[in-house]
Amino acid sequence: MSGFIKARPHAGQITTAANLRKLLAGSAIRESHRDCGRVQDAYSLRCMPQVHGAVRDTLTHCRAVFEVEMNSAVDNPLVFPDSDKNKYDQADVISGGNFHGEPVAFALDYLGIALSALAGISERRLERLVNPALSEGLPPFLAPGAGLNSGFMMPQVTAAALVSENKVLAHPASVDSITTSGNKEDYVSMGMGAAIKLKKIVENTRNAIAD
Repeated sequence: MSGFIKARPHAGQITTAANLRKLLAGSAIRESHRDCGRVQDAYSLRCMPQVHGAVRDTLTHCRAVFEVEMNSAVDNPLVFPDSDKNKYDQADVISGGNFHGEPVAFALDYLGIALSALAGISERRLERLVNPALSEGLPPFLAPGAGLNSGFMMPQVTAAALVSENKVLAHPASVDSITTSGNKEDYVSMGMGAAIKLKKIVENTRNAIAD
């Protein structure tokens, strides 16, 4: 095979692109750049629908997983009484493993990866605003008298620190396991670890975007 694979846009990409068109409708800034001589924008600007859309698709997928698992029976064993007489002495008792948290653990890790990417691309756009080499005429760090005044340097530094922390936290917990209970519980999901990490990633991502 040769050449490029033509990717079809997903629902999240289409929604994100529609949101961007809505925000840009009637923009004087957009109109003033119709004849701009620059060939292309950086990925952090040009690929917003693809990255933000992929995050939206991830959120949709993970929500579906969580809804299924929250509505599932996880007791072990599962007891099914006689449906006609409701007699437990004639019940079917089935030992199962639906208590295993792997579906949730995978989804939690997936969310952590997606939100880390969202924070990362957002920080890159913030960098383009404050960096005089990239901001296309804006004052350094958006400050009058840059040098004596550091302006908005620290919000970008803070965002960069949060994004870097997310890169560590985004390592999936669900690839790990440790044996307990006399080797009966010999492969576990580590979903709680994934949840604890995700809570911090959500906090970091919220702050990075707010910057």
